[in-house]
Amino acid sequence: MGGGKMSQRFIQAVRRYADLMLDKASDRFGTVSTPLFADGVDSLTFEPVRWQSQGETWVLSNLANQQNWLRTLDGLSELTGLSRYRERAEHTVSYALEELRYGQLLYWGGHMAFDLQTRQPVYASDKGPQHELKCHYPYYELMNRVNPERTKAYIGALWESHVTDWSRLEFSRHGQPAAGGGSPVWDRGYEESPVFFTGKGLTFINAGSDLYYAAAMLYRFSGDERPLRWAKRLAERYTDTRNPETGLGGYQFSISVLPGVRGDRAVEQFGEQLKEHAPIEATLSMPRQVHTVIGEAALCRMLLGEALGEAGALFRDRAVEDLLSYGQYSYDFTDHSIHPVLTNGTRLTGLVLEKSGYYGKRGERLNSAKADLLLLWSYTLGYRLTGDETLWSIARSMAQGIGLGDIGTESGEPSGLNLAFRCSKPVGIFAALELYRATGRSRFLQLAQRIGDQLLLHRHHRGLFMPSPHHRYAKLDALEPLALLHLAAELEGDRTRVPMYCGGKSFFAAAHDGYGHETDNTFIYGEVREK
Repeated sequence: MGGGKMSQRFIQAVRRYADLMLDKASDRFGTVSTPLFADGVDSLTFEPVRWQSQGETWVLSNLANQQNWLRTLDGLSELTGLSRYRERAEHTVSYALEELRYGQLLYWGGHMAFDLQTRQPVYASDKGPQHELKCHYPYYELMNRVNPERTKAYIGALWESHVTDWSRLEFSRHGQPAAGGGSPVWDRGYEESPVFFTGKGLTFINAGSDLYYAAAMLYRFSGDERPLRWAKRLAERYTDTRNPETGLGGYQFSISVLPGVRGDRAVEQFGEQLKEHAPIEATLSMPRQVHTVIGEAALCRMLLGEALGEAGALFRDRAVEDLLSYGQYSYDFTDHSIHPVLTNGTRLTGLVLEKSGYYGKRGERLNSAKADLLLLWSYTLGYRLTGDETLWSIARSMAQGIGLGDIGTESGEPSGLNLAFRCSKPVGIFAALELYRATGRSRFLQLAQRIGDQLLLHRHHRGLFMPSPHHRYAKLDALEPLALLHLAAELEGDRTRVPMYCGGKSFFAAAHDGYGHETDNTFIYGEVREK
């Protein structure tokens, strides 16, 4: 009973937010309304977020950047018993699957959206009409519930449009609807050819993880093992890049030759300076790339493994192997940081660049980056799934570096836990809940509640969720309400009632008139009013 009472303040805050956004962000911006939503609103006037491109002004609606919102609506109905939130989410997705079709793809993602004023698709003028998902990890469960056939067609088209050579699984992060007439999408031939081939695409794991996540989810829905087979093959391409001595794998598995660039960017910048190591992009990992491998992509794989059971064991196991190898060679227990590293184990922290290029300007140094709450969540999840004590020791060190104090040994009480830890970030709730689930110790659930309370105090303003009351715009896809629902569900004893979140992130990136190429998360949602 106590847990239920404590959960209500979190649920009610989310309900107020949902009711407000259902009113203010619902499409009423063109001559005919739709079930779609604007991506965000002005935090004072509630006018929709707009983007200016080549003299046009768009009211952005990007469903790929509203997946947390859809999960929130669905979870809110589950926890309140009020069906209207779920029904609206289903109505929106049902409409989108029919009306936002780009071939069998959708007008959504990193560079495409829908303009609610003109009811026309729009795209980044500096990229073209390119479909792109990078660590988005859409809410496919809802899509499949609403329209299984369209969801199946979309996932097939996702692979068809991005994979350029099925025999070696070369793909591009950008895709367009593929011409018909080929073999059925999952019946293509595959050869286990070597990695590090020269290709045209950028086989980054942030895009690759969205491909194998989608195919694995299709298997979960349909039982068809063919998409699962391809998902595993793609995941194994990154495994194939691993150095046999260190186990460190690369951020990509091919060598890219980009327009205007003389070959591989690591070779171009470090070919002489690091000649003895013969680096290529696929063997050089900067902290932001390491973060994706052991953060977002690892969470994606581990949670896939948990959801699929034995059929998904490979995803879980490969993610844990990455956590262990990067934990050994890139993570430093003394400064609680992730360091730039070659896959042969050579750390590059402090290296002064002798040449300007993709990795920085001449004279700059390569720096490390502090481990954050997402990485703590990832390592704790890895420990829960495997019981590997090394993963717990790394998580324990990360927690100390973050300011959580001592979370204790894997079998002991967290007597040194800092419950006064100042944190209002929603990912902190996921990390604390994972610590609780991994150990069963109530102090970690208490920590999650403390973070939830601080979140409501510092990030819940005028009914909206945003970093401060001075931020000009509020993003519809805020993670805060979904995190609060996960906390509330745990307090009520069954967190599985709320849709799974696996570390995905949303963004829209395009040229903006007068500014050049910008990303909405910083350009729009990072804007602060003068105090």
